[in-house]
Amino acid sequence: MSSVIVAVPLALASMLLMGRVALSDTNRPDPEGTPTRVAVGIYVSDVDEISTSGQSFIANVFYMYKWKDPRLANGGPDLQSMPLEKVWNPRIQIVNQQRLQSTMPEVVTVTGQGQVTYRQRVWGSFSQPLTLNDFPFDKQDFSIQLISIGYSPEEVALVALQAQDVPGQTTGGIAEHLSVADWKVGNWEQAPYTLEPVPGIRRPAFALTFEGTRLYGYFVAKVIIPLILIVAMSWVVFWIDPEQSGTQVSVAVTAMLTLIAYRFAVGTDLPRISYMTRLDYFILGATFLVFASLLEVMITSSLARSGRLYLARSLDTWSRWLFPGAFVALTVRSLII
Repeated sequence: MSSVIVAVPLALASMLLMGRVALSDTNRPDPEGTPTRVAVGIYVSDVDEISTSGQSFIANVFYMYKWKDPRLANGGPDLQSMPLEKVWNPRIQIVNQQRLQSTMPEVVTVTGQGQVTYRQRVWGSFSQPLTLNDFPFDKQDFSIQLISIGYSPEEVALVALQAQDVPGQTTGGIAEHLSVADWKVGNWEQAPYTLEPVPGIRRPAFALTFEGTRLYGYFVAKVIIPLILIVAMSWVVFWIDPEQSGTQVSVAVTAMLTLIAYRFAVGTDLPRISYMTRLDYFILGATFLVFASLLEVMITSSLARSGRLYLARSLDTWSRWLFPGAFVALTVRSLII
């Protein structure tokens, strides 16, 4: 009988304890009407690659978030380590993730005062829509976006991690030296915002955004300068006497064929998008000029054969100025302005 009397209170205590854990797992630590403050920090330790055509980038990201849950306080000086799913948490996910690998366990640390901290490091690809009208002289904004799934902004408030939240540690940002070679990463900022994943449904979100400037030296050396030389080669026909029509046609056709081979060679370096970039306009305009020089040769050759040699030579003389002038205007309009 006495054993039953002892067992019943123990069972009740066990049920109450289990109820408390379940409550901690499903209910917010703050009362209704008071949003739970969750401090978030994101640090990009490396950017390995930025894919223009793939509209994505590969990065090594560390992020952490902290909140207070008095129900987990035990008053002791030591940190507790607990599985994430065993405590209430803001259920944060990365919005623009594609393929990520997590390297840290899904656990939280809890102080004696009930301060809960979750840390995670991920590596992989993140989607990033790019506006490429100014390619290859463009600047882009890249972001790591987090969202609290299942809670409204009235229930969870995501805020930027402050220095007092993590004494002696970084609160977010981006590393000074990165692996990506064809971009220069500049200013960054992190801030909360409200996201509507579905129209009419608002969710608290948080993002770290950094600015990237494309280093265009590769495209100048490998795309633009060779194209300038090909176009200039097509102008040689204007200095060949129209009486030598065979030589003129041969040079003009060679320039056109060289341009076609060039287009195939550089095609893999250009983004495959549905609209024209600045470099696309430059290449297309240069193609028309080379083709126009071929048409000019056909006209002057025809004039020379019909006995109007003076008119053919006059057309060549005018072309020596018109074609370079048109190409300069194309270059300024496409690549500089």
